[in-house]
Amino acid sequence: MRHSPARWSLARRLIGIGAAVPVLLTALAGPATADSYDAQRHALEAQLAQATQVADQLDASLKTVDTQLSTAQSALQTTESNLATAQAGLRSAQDTLATSQREELLIANRLKDAEAQVTTLTAKVSSDASRTAKTHAAVGQMARQAYQGRGSTSTVALVLGAQSAQDAVDQFEMVSTGLRVQATVLAQLRQVDAENRNDQARLDAVKAAVTTLKVQADQKLAVAASAEADAAAKTTEIQNLAATQTTQLASVKALRSTYLAQQAQNTKERQVISNSLADIIAKQRAAQAAAGQATSCTAGAPAGGGPGAALPSSIGRFSGQQIVNAAQVIIAANDLGVDLRGQAIGMMTAIGESNLVNVNYGDLAGPDSRGLFQQRANGAWGSYADRMNPRIAATNFFRALLGVPGWQSMAPTLAAHAVQRNADPYYYTPYWGEGVQIVGVLSGYPNLTCQ
Repeated sequence: MRHSPARWSLARRLIGIGAAVPVLLTALAGPATADSYDAQRHALEAQLAQATQVADQLDASLKTVDTQLSTAQSALQTTESNLATAQAGLRSAQDTLATSQREELLIANRLKDAEAQVTTLTAKVSSDASRTAKTHAAVGQMARQAYQGRGSTSTVALVLGAQSAQDAVDQFEMVSTGLRVQATVLAQLRQVDAENRNDQARLDAVKAAVTTLKVQADQKLAVAASAEADAAAKTTEIQNLAATQTTQLASVKALRSTYLAQQAQNTKERQVISNSLADIIAKQRAAQAAAGQATSCTAGAPAGGGPGAALPSSIGRFSGQQIVNAAQVIIAANDLGVDLRGQAIGMMTAIGESNLVNVNYGDLAGPDSRGLFQQRANGAWGSYADRMNPRIAATNFFRALLGVPGWQSMAPTLAAHAVQRNADPYYYTPYWGEGVQIVGVLSGYPNLTCQ
């Protein structure tokens, strides 16, 4: 089936169709002659073909929009899922940052405590150093006096110089006590020196450890802050994308609603045209009957051939497999009880679509078209095998033709167009004579003529 792209907007075409209908309906009031009916009928058929073409384009547009809608919905769902993941990551990063901030604060407080200890210990070390210096000076003084013989008295001197034995004992104990005090002071001095060294070492170790922890905490805090900033930026990016996609989805939905409204309007317009056309056809039949006319075939005298006869080698420009395919078309029509005129319509269509060659390819307008009738892969014409089987393809064509209201009274090309929905309703007109000729020869009526 050959369909051309639209050359004007659907809305303008719908308006044009709607505007044409009242004019045509007004024309019905003219003289009730066969010619006037024929002119009105052709005009209505042209309008119906145009409306049908718009309907096809609307169907195609809706399919495209539905695909876009599905894609947009899928993309938005993916983005919303990514957004949930990003938001969870942001919350995790924020929690990590808060933990790092607390750790950094604790370590900073520990460092302050250590610095306070430094101040206390420094004061203590300074005080102890002063006391140690004084003690060292006192001990040194005693040592010098002992060396000079003034700070030490021998036991013999004490005994000889004593006034009495008790006095000697007292003087001896006094000297012993002084020596013990001196020894005690020296011991305390050594202890203070040791404590000062230990305090200073401990202080240095604590300060070094806390400083290291502070550096690590600062680094950890910086990493956490960076991660939180990245997560926030990613979340914002996805939120913006979701907002954009939501807007796009709303736009596609609005476009779909517009197409649906146009489709509904187109359906109404076609119904008006179809009703008018049916009325014209009925009146035309009556006028033709009154004038002794008919839209049928005149068989003429039979001359051999017909069902069961051998197929001719050629008919006009057709030969070989083309004749075999044409016979399959007639067999399919006979099985459904289609008359000679209907068979000629089917033959004309097959000639126009494929030149009676069972082609395994489509065209630019219908890349998926196949077979004698170039039937599309849209589900309406069966499987690929059905479309490539001449008899089945012809059967499906004739079944569709029988379903067209008033097809018997339509111009052959318009009857074919009602089934095929070609871009040009009059596309098949040049093939009518050859279609009638082939049907006449294969049916045994070589002089067949059809209106």
